[in-house]
Amino acid sequence: MKRVTARLCVCSSALILAQVTLAQDVKTPTDLEQLRALVLRQGQLIDQQNKRLDDLERQNRDLQALLGDVKKHAEVSSVKLEAPATTNAVAASPTGVSATPPPRYAFIKPNGFEVVPYGYFKFDAIYDSSRTAFGDAAVYADPKSLSGGGKEDLTFSARETRIGLNVKAPDTSNLKVTGRFEGDFYGDLANQDSYQFRLRLAYIDAAWGDGWSVRFGQDWDAYTSFHPKMLDAGILAGTGHLYGRRPQARLTKVTALSDTTRITFKTAVENGYKNDVDEDKQQDSNASGIPQSVAQAALETRLLTKRDSVFAVSGLYGEEKTRKPPNPDTYSTEMILLAAQLPLTDPFTLQGTLWSGQNLDAYYAGVLQGIDRVQGKAIAASGGWLEGVYDINTRLAFALGYGIDDPDNGDVSAADARTLNQRTFATLFYKLTSSLMVGGEYSVIKTNFKGEDDVIDNRLQLSSQLTF
Repeated sequence: MKRVTARLCVCSSALILAQVTLAQDVKTPTDLEQLRALVLRQGQLIDQQNKRLDDLERQNRDLQALLGDVKKHAEVSSVKLEAPATTNAVAASPTGVSATPPPRYAFIKPNGFEVVPYGYFKFDAIYDSSRTAFGDAAVYADPKSLSGGGKEDLTFSARETRIGLNVKAPDTSNLKVTGRFEGDFYGDLANQDSYQFRLRLAYIDAAWGDGWSVRFGQDWDAYTSFHPKMLDAGILAGTGHLYGRRPQARLTKVTALSDTTRITFKTAVENGYKNDVDEDKQQDSNASGIPQSVAQAALETRLLTKRDSVFAVSGLYGEEKTRKPPNPDTYSTEMILLAAQLPLTDPFTLQGTLWSGQNLDAYYAGVLQGIDRVQGKAIAASGGWLEGVYDINTRLAFALGYGIDDPDNGDVSAADARTLNQRTFATLFYKLTSSLMVGGEYSVIKTNFKGEDDVIDNRLQLSSQLTF
């Protein structure tokens, strides 16, 4: 601004000097009047320039004040692009086409904490030829006695919309601390019209040394390695895929055998979660007085492609106690599970699980049946799922899979008790952009009952998902 003012002053002085010189050469009154008019006009121009300079100086002061505010705000928090790595396949949405996480914004606080928001908006339009439990997250087909003849059902839903935060504490010389928060709107699963917030994940993780870490809070069950890739929010619950998220304390040890091979051991004590079959207003697992215990050993290595293959064996034990008749007793919860995820070629992956156990309704097994109180039995069941996923290109992917859950027929007594549940599905995913996916899924769910007719549901689902 000072340079502009100086230049204007010099120009004005030169102009006035020139006018004075001209005035000395003026010989006639007409010339003198013209000179006076010229000087007056030049004076007006100089006044206008001075006003403009005043305006520019005021704008400069405002700009300096604004920059000062921005600087102060930057000291409170700054924004930069981050690409946080997920710890395993579970962290990614089962509807994503690519496993590579996109760059995300990290908000960095003055104390060094990094907070990365993530999530997606999802819309589902679903048609079922027979009613299912639970509509937009199908598990099994309802018996005709409950569904009034197996009537068709049309569902629009946005309940799977998900929001989350990844948190990273400042690193220390010997400890790395992270945390995660995530939720969706399946707080009331059985009510399709209810949009209640549900806490999915909320934990802290501390890692140190050579592959050691502990985790406290609500997370996926320690035996979970990966999910089937599909659009249905139920992801084969009650049809072969065991999973859950529950409060736990977990210890993990990762041992690297080479640059491309590592073994991971996990052990955890977990809350049994939400079972109250005797309706005494206390969770049956809590009433037992002992937690559920989970352990897993997993091998990750590269075999046929540049992507990791995963092989895991897991086990679970716990107890549930009922107090009210009939047959109040303590019932054990047991499970053994084998899992494998094998990339056979760069675009094609074969994955699945096999399991067997008893009293596993809290883990979406036994077609959500755990204890038969009439007979006083823990319901035994076995099953699994198998899926092939073909990434046709970076935008288009196709999946074909099958799941089965087979409770022991002799362990259930009610006429509407479920004795077998199967599902075959085919899913197509297409990414319109790097963050916008559309997809379609066709599946056939067949549920068998102890004393009622089998029910077959033909299910068509169309979905769109915007991931951020």
